[in-house]
Formats: sequence, structure tokens, C-alpha cells
Amino acid sequence: MQPLAQDYVVVAESPDKEMHFAGSPGIVRLPGGEMAASYEWFQPKPYTETLADQTEVRASADGGRTWELRGRTDIIWPSCFVHGGALYMIGNRRQSREVVISRSEDGGHTWTPAVAVCDRRSHGAPTAVTFQDGQVYRAFETCPRVGRSGGGRSSWESFVMAGDLSRDLLDPAAWRASPMERFPGAPHPMNTFAYPPETGTEDCWIEGNLISVRGRLRNLLRLHVLGRATVGLAAICDLHDDGRTMSYRFSQYCPMPGGQCKFHVVYDPVSDLFWTCVNPVSDTFTPVNDHLREIGFRGIVANERRILLLIYSADAQNWFQAGCVAMSRKMTESFSYASNLIDGDDLIVLSRTSVGGASQHDTNLITCHRVTDFRALALDLTRDFTR
Repeated sequence: MQPLAQDYVVVAESPDKEMHFAGSPGIVRLPGGEMAASYEWFQPKPYTETLADQTEVRASADGGRTWELRGRTDIIWPSCFVHGGALYMIGNRRQSREVVISRSEDGGHTWTPAVAVCDRRSHGAPTAVTFQDGQVYRAFETCPRVGRSGGGRSSWESFVMAGDLSRDLLDPAAWRASPMERFPGAPHPMNTFAYPPETGTEDCWIEGNLISVRGRLRNLLRLHVLGRATVGLAAICDLHDDGRTMSYRFSQYCPMPGGQCKFHVVYDPVSDLFWTCVNPVSDTFTPVNDHLREIGFRGIVANERRILLLIYSADAQNWFQAGCVAMSRKMTESFSYASNLIDGDDLIVLSRTSVGGASQHDTNLITCHRVTDFRALALDLTRDFTR
């Protein structure tokens, strides 16, 4: 079988693949019908987060075939959303990492100064933004400065920000933060094998997707357990919000192909299914040795990102495979951190891509892929309850 969307359009390319790496791709529909893509350029240590206005915004008026540079902002790990005819970007302030938001009234050309709406030092990615009951929600997690969990409870804590849509979203008083939920650690049955701490692994849950599953607010999180020696799992936390106070708690782990890497969940009302793109691991028994590092592979084997898989679910908990969007045979290449946008009968996939780049992690491209007639890839999951 051939991948569904191996051919792609290059949205942006690194000017220097050893020093400027593409990251955090996000995509949204503007009020006028154009698509807007956001992404950032990050750098290796000791230059990390020293580049001002490292996030760029481009727009396409022809379905993703061409992209025009619109503007730049100083927000990292952003998600974009549209409300009241304006484009918003919520993410983190460079270096200090508090949660900030900015607004553009002209389709991404110019942006208001970023306003802090939560002073917690936190982390995120371009994940789902959800509207429900007059609120807008986006998930974050606290961002520890140092520390390794050693397979136990880590210092990463998940939380959710809620903005009141009846108020000015640039007013910090319009926002509330949920209680923080500490990562509970790996359950005992999985605690049989782990990569040693010197491999640079850390147990945590990060980059959650706050979604509404039949009116129930749930955060589906990327999951690292035992240094990602166990892959294909996600975590679910439940959020309850009465408009004044929020309660937030861990509910369960669930199997999810590629759950160890970032994903972006979108709900499609036509098929009544949730869709996302993930990075499955092809062989966890691949030796962790110097050869991988010599060819430029970053991290452990579970950091394989060369296959981008499209999956779907009726409940955002039990997932089915629709097909491969794009792939490479090279371990040092990748299609990852994908964000998705429904475009009529097609699915637009924006990928953080490494083709001839520094490594599968330090990517050099932002690429746009079109999966045509994506709903036809799903099984009919309708159940017959008659005798």
C-alpha cells in the first residue's frame, strides 16, 4: 500500500538545518475562509528560547498549495483559534513560560502584545482548543526546571485553562485555571523494564488535548512511562466545570497507537468521529547503541517518528487505523507533531518534518499534506442492538 498523502507542499524550510529547527505546527480556518498555519523556529542549547518572535504565521487562500508569510509573534508552543471574527493565539511566553494570549484582527498580519493569563511556569503544544457552554478550553502542564522521575511519580502536573467567551479574552480576569493533577506514575504491571535515566528519558504526561466527548470534557494526554519503554498508551483526565469552579482528576490510561508522541485531536460532526495523526513505533527491540547516535538519531528507539498514521475513534478512547499519511524508511527522517484541519471531504495535515535534516527530532521543514475523502477510510462503527 502507498501512503495516503506522501506528496506534500513545503510551507516553511529552515534557513540553517543545524541551528534553526521547525516546530509546533498548528492550523486553523480564518473567518474569510483562508487557512492559517503557525509554527516556530527553535534552536539547540545554549541558544534555546533566545530567538525573539520565533513563531511565524502563514496563510493560504488556495487550499494549501501556496502559503504567504503574514506575521510573527513571541509566543511559543501556541494553539490558534477563532472567536468573534478575530484570530487568537494561546501558548507560553518565551523563557518565563507563563500562559499568554494574543489577538489578531487582520488575519495574522499584526498581533496585540501577549497578555499573561496564568503565571504558572508551564508547557504545551498546538493541541485541541474546545468551545463549550460559553467557555474556551486549552490544556497545559507545569514545566519543571530539572529532575528525573526514575520511573516513579514525576513533577509534571496537568491543568486546564478556561476562558469566558462573553468577556474580553485579553483580560486576565476572563480566565480560570483548573486544579493541577500530578502525574501518577506507571502502574505496577508495566513496571518490568525501563530505560536507564542516563538515556535522558523522563516519565510524564504532556501536550494534552482538551476535547468534548458527548458533552463530557476530557483531556487526552501524551504519555511517557518507564522512559517510553512501554509505548502506545495515553492518559485521560476528566474536567468538570460549572462556570465558576473546576474539578480535575486523572481517570485512566488507555491504549492508543503512537500515544507516546504528540498528537492533535479533531472532531468531525459529519462522521461523528474523532480523528488524529500519530507516530507508531515499529520495533521496540531495536538496540539502543552508539550507531543510532552516530547517524543523528535523537533519543531512544521509542522516539521513532518516521511513520505518520491516521487513526479515528467514536469515543476518543478506542482507536482504529485509517491508513498511513506519510512515511520514510530512514530512522533520521520524520513526519511528526501533526495538526489537522477538516477541509470539506478532505483532511489537511500540517507536519513537523525532517527530510535531510539534522535528526528525526531536529526537523527542517513544515509540510502540508492533503488526505482526500478521509471519511471513506473509516469503518462503519454503527452498532445494531436488535436481537
